[in-house]
Amino acid sequence: MPIPPRLPDAPPDPLAARQRRRLCQMLWLLVGAFALVIGINLASGAMRTAALEGLIASLLLVALPIAHRSSRGAVALAAVSLLLGLIVLIVHNQGLYDEAVLALPALLLFAGMFGSRRMFLGLAAVVLAAIVALFFLHQGGLVVSQPLVPMDWRRPFVIGLILTVTALFVWLIVRDLDATVRQLEEEKEALEQSHAQIEILAQRDSLTSLPNRALAKDRLTHLLTQARRNGGMVAVLFLDLDNFKTINDSLGHIAGDALLCQVADTLRDCVRESDTVARVSGDEFLILLGDLPDEDAIVAAVAKLTHRLGQAFPVEGVDVLVTASLGIAVAPRDGSDTGTLLKHADMAMYRAKDAGRNTFRFFDPSMNGSVVEQLHLASGLRSALGSEQLMLHYQPQLELTSGRIVGAEALLRWRHPEHGWISPARFIPVAERSGLIHELGAWVLRQACLDAQSWRELGLGALGVAVNVSAVQFRRDGLERDVARALASSGLPAQALELELTESLLMADASYLGDVLQRLSSRGVQIAIDDFGTGYSNLGYLRHFAVDRLKVDQSFVRRMTSNPHDEGLVRAIIEMGHCLGLQVVAEGVEDAQTLARLLAFGCERGQGFHWSPALPPQDFIAFVQHHQARA
Repeated sequence: MPIPPRLPDAPPDPLAARQRRRLCQMLWLLVGAFALVIGINLASGAMRTAALEGLIASLLLVALPIAHRSSRGAVALAAVSLLLGLIVLIVHNQGLYDEAVLALPALLLFAGMFGSRRMFLGLAAVVLAAIVALFFLHQGGLVVSQPLVPMDWRRPFVIGLILTVTALFVWLIVRDLDATVRQLEEEKEALEQSHAQIEILAQRDSLTSLPNRALAKDRLTHLLTQARRNGGMVAVLFLDLDNFKTINDSLGHIAGDALLCQVADTLRDCVRESDTVARVSGDEFLILLGDLPDEDAIVAAVAKLTHRLGQAFPVEGVDVLVTASLGIAVAPRDGSDTGTLLKHADMAMYRAKDAGRNTFRFFDPSMNGSVVEQLHLASGLRSALGSEQLMLHYQPQLELTSGRIVGAEALLRWRHPEHGWISPARFIPVAERSGLIHELGAWVLRQACLDAQSWRELGLGALGVAVNVSAVQFRRDGLERDVARALASSGLPAQALELELTESLLMADASYLGDVLQRLSSRGVQIAIDDFGTGYSNLGYLRHFAVDRLKVDQSFVRRMTSNPHDEGLVRAIIEMGHCLGLQVVAEGVEDAQTLARLLAFGCERGQGFHWSPALPPQDFIAFVQHHQARA
């Protein structure tokens, strides 16, 4: 039979330990008092009295070791011994005239201190009953008291000893009560401090000590109440630090926290004492300005904030530049309640981010309609992922010198059951903001690889497929896993898959992106830089990335025959790409004249309406078969 595990011992109770210690002190005090009285009685020849007192003292000594284990047993033994012993002494000696009667209150004090309520009430009842019984027995002549002893020093000594012991009992009780009261006061003070700390934690940000969202809402409600009474304006500023994640990732979270504290102090210094600066989440702050005469005062406050934030913040020996996007909602124009103003300020902040960051925007009613539309799009897109509304169209890519089709670019299309075809320019940003882009991107990768493998199985040749990858996808660690799963499930060789990313993404996350591209390239996956020429690339960076191709943006290619500047730019991009050992793909080839120029510049590949627009899968297959039959 297995032995059950031993339960851990309960932690010692300090109150019980103190009570046992006090009980032992009382017992020793009583034994000492009885020892003195026994000595006096032995000296005066009262042997029988001394013997009774010795028996009581012996029982008290027996109770001492019991007190170390069980205070209840020791108290019961001591109380019963004292009660019976004192009654016997009273009956044996001088009855109700005996000084032992004075010890009965001390016995009740002892029982009240250490015994239960039942024991105390029982002893009190027995003591009263014994006194009444002694009185009636004495009156009836059944108990004959011993003659009174002459008044000498022994009697006041015994009386004084009994009163001293009783006084010590009372003194110890008072001390214990004082200690208990002090402990209760300390616990009360600690509890009040704990409640105050809890209140601070509930209403304050633990890092910056600024008000949190809950306290900011309360203060905004108060400001709105004042504004309705005084006819003033209230401004709600929603501030979000730009690219704070980059700072956190590069310098570490400790440095990021230090920067947030400095930003919090700066914001606090920029406003009046009556205004509120709150931290509502990681790098988002809320600024409440009350009693404003007009919007010019708001603009002045925003200008002061952006100016102060534009100064470098020293963090771990590095001067960090901080910019912020601000959204502003004004009461009563943009709303008269807390929830509406916060929502509108948040919308305006995201509009400021869409405008390029490091700027501010006032709320406009059109923003609300835009947000509602985006919510509907996000909801519809989520449903589309589980249906046949989403499909890939493929635009052929050709080798310019031979005219051979070498692959296709996969372009996502959405056919909504009610609204018809929805442009990727509308739903891709919604997918990125809602987080659906990861699931959407994985679906595109998987479907493109399956289609490309089916082309091979149909005998169309070793065609490759190019898939656009969002910047949001690259910032999440799952991209490499999605690529590996798509290749494994389709059987497509890694060399037939090309991932297209924008040059702005390449510059924004250079250190992290370089490692990811290197690992993908080592698998055999091809990498292309899309829309090249529209960003601000440093060509020196390209030498450090595992890039295979540059795709010249179609806006330059379409105008190259009519605009010498665009023609020169396209030619320069092609030459620079060749210097870096990269192939160049021209997008937007729409006529033979453009094709001739590109061939003259040495461009390797092209795609555009000159050959074909993006086609549904079956139409693409038919186009390739027809093209190959003509070749």
